[in-house]
Amino acid sequence: MSAMPQEATLELMQHHFEQVKEIIQGEDMWERVPEQARQFSPENLENLVKYAYFGGFIDSRQVSRLLFLKKGEFRQVLVRWYEEIREKGCWLC
Repeated sequence: MSAMPQEATLELMQHHFEQVKEIIQGEDMWERVPEQARQFSPENLENLVKYAYFGGFIDSRQVSRLLFLKKGEFRQVLVRWYEEIREKGCWLC
């Protein structure tokens, strides 16, 4: 995972983790999330956001907000995510 900006405090990151968790639970897809990804960490925040995006539960604007991305960074993150999925697979597969 790339380093998040300074303004992304752990407290705020945890709040975003809870938000995306609620979104996934609202779609009845929480059971698909691996156990190791269900507890807050910066890496798991990105993993849940990636899962929610590829699951169609959130859009690119929400990804940028939840991950504290600056303008133009979403595309870079998306390319990295596609490369990771090609290499490792994904939870939805």
